[in-house]
Amino acid sequence: MLLSAAPAWAGCSRTIVVPVAPTGFSVIIDGGKVSGVFPDALRELGKKAGCEFAFPVIPRARISYMFLQSGEADLLLPASRSDERDSQADFVPMMKLKMALISNKNGPVRAASVAELLAHPDWRGVAVRSYVFGNEYNALMEQLEAQRRVSYAAAPLMVARMMKAGRADFTVVAPTIFLTSLNEDPEMAGFAGQVRFSALDGLPPTDSGIYVSRRSLSKADQAQLHQLLRQAAQGTLWKWFQHYYPAHIAAFAIRHHEPVTK
Repeated sequence: MLLSAAPAWAGCSRTIVVPVAPTGFSVIIDGGKVSGVFPDALRELGKKAGCEFAFPVIPRARISYMFLQSGEADLLLPASRSDERDSQADFVPMMKLKMALISNKNGPVRAASVAELLAHPDWRGVAVRSYVFGNEYNALMEQLEAQRRVSYAAAPLMVARMMKAGRADFTVVAPTIFLTSLNEDPEMAGFAGQVRFSALDGLPPTDSGIYVSRRSLSKADQAQLHQLLRQAAQGTLWKWFQHYYPAHIAAFAIRHHEPVTK
């Protein structure tokens, strides 16, 4: 119904390049197959809009370089908003993700605010390299780095493994990402019951969506993709989110109701 009410689709002039790395159920990599919330939503709308998407599997740290520096990537997803990204690309919000302090239940970490977390330099943190969850999160990571108490891993599952092994006391991330990453390894499936999720005052929910490159895409393709992504934000992406994510995990996501404009 939404599509029938939209303006006529012009189609994309070429295949849209969307490099991806495993991100919970949002992006699932199984051998050479790419699926998950974001790829499946784009494929569904792409068929109707005349846009084809390619999803090369790339290390996460490389994806940011391809999008912001080399211009090899057309879309960045799933992505949270930051000033650096806004300076080079257009952000299309889809929903908000709640952020949380995730710590071992038997560990020492107890904090209700960013200030309280920073006040305990003996607590060791771990995060996924190149993750961005808004300016407040970025500032927190910078402060933890300045205190030399955060290390980095290549993927959410590696973060969980480090915490389970006692090599880190906490991480700060969207629970949707952390919990679904545990499904990638059967030996980690029970780890969800060993951690605590705590909201942090000073770390608000973060917009999650897709960035459209102003560098690699023509004006016409940018306009076409904005039209397509508006359709995704109006329900298609949320439909696939509910398809993949169990209800107890989907509760950490807040559907975005604000109007999306170019």
